[in-house]
Amino acid sequence: MFRILLLVAVILIGYDAIAHQGSHTRSAWASVVGLTDSAVTSAKQLGQETREEPAPLRP
Repeated sequence: MFRILLLVAVILIGYDAIAHQGSHTRSAWASVVGLTDSAVTSAKQLGQETREEPAPLRP
């Protein structure tokens, strides 16, 4: 199943490269990179907020 999906992806990327000079592939890649960057930034902010909060005191 994975091989079929990989083959379809290769064919679609090849078609885009020939017919559209790779414009669709570039925009899809830019979207993936943007989402990844957003996720990494959010995770970094969450980690910093967690470290900055003081530990609760136990009586």
